[in-house]
Amino acid sequence: MSLAPSALPVGVLINRKSGRNRANLTDLRNLIVQSPGVVARETLGQAEAVEALREFAALGVEVLAIAGGDGTLQHVFSLMLNERIFQKMPLLAVLPGGTTNMIGYDIGVARRPAKELAAVLARVRAGRLNEGRVPRRLIAVHRPNKNRPAYGLFGGGAGVHQGTMISRRSVNRLGMRDAAGPLAGLLSLAGPLLLGRNPIKPVSAGITHDAVAEPRRDYIAIAVTTMERLILGLSPFWGSGPGPIRLTTVTAKPRRFSRVLLSALSGRTTPDLTPANGYHSVNAAHVEIDMTGGFVLDGEMFDLEAGRPLRLDAGPEITFVRGADNGG
Repeated sequence: MSLAPSALPVGVLINRKSGRNRANLTDLRNLIVQSPGVVARETLGQAEAVEALREFAALGVEVLAIAGGDGTLQHVFSLMLNERIFQKMPLLAVLPGGTTNMIGYDIGVARRPAKELAAVLARVRAGRLNEGRVPRRLIAVHRPNKNRPAYGLFGGGAGVHQGTMISRRSVNRLGMRDAAGPLAGLLSLAGPLLLGRNPIKPVSAGITHDAVAEPRRDYIAIAVTTMERLILGLSPFWGSGPGPIRLTTVTAKPRRFSRVLLSALSGRTTPDLTPANGYHSVNAAHVEIDMTGGFVLDGEMFDLEAGRPLRLDAGPEITFVRGADNGG
């Protein structure tokens, strides 16, 4: 497919392995064929993705639409930055095609991939790319056994990791998609806690944020993000400070859990939502987590060992563009 000389170059990267893309491929392909100035590449692995991104950069693509879920987006962020593929980062359009699509939800994209791409292309043709922009700061995640960072928008350990595992089992067993899988994970953990039982295996961790070292404690939740909202409009971050990384932790055996749960999930402070009761939220530019156990970054799982801390730094800002002015 060739580019129309007068059109602003638009690239479409489709991860054929993403959970929902398989059901949406026909509509996407039909739209792309009918859209001059669009170059699309379907990929099945990292090597193909790198090749496609390099081709887009050589063509001068200024808008890159990514069809996939949170994991696909995280991998594309990391490839573009670590491989230094683009001299100038393109605007990024999210075409939600994964099993989970929290990033799309955060920036206000909830339509099927083909409908969102059509809306983005209409914005390009109308010369309205200054509208519908949503900036987000990436988190640079430095793993102790990797030479280069991974870049993402949401991560966590303890209950966040364990809840993600439950969510994946729900997806695989029951076919849940989008918010349904994460909701199943949340309910399976929060429900028993409300009844005084703890289904979460606590994780011992030493956490440092902007050179403030917290005493090593047992945690049932460790969450970090630069997003404004998670699934279902949740935003369990109520900390203050200028740092772009929002960090929330919950210690083992938290007090007054049933009283603070709804406020905590919506990011509203209450007199009971305090470090003394086991709830801590802060904004930071740098975070270190020294723990043993699983950690998840936008769907990618990896294991950590005590004594080899995970370092999270405020990364570069990227800019998304969505088709609708107010999301949708």
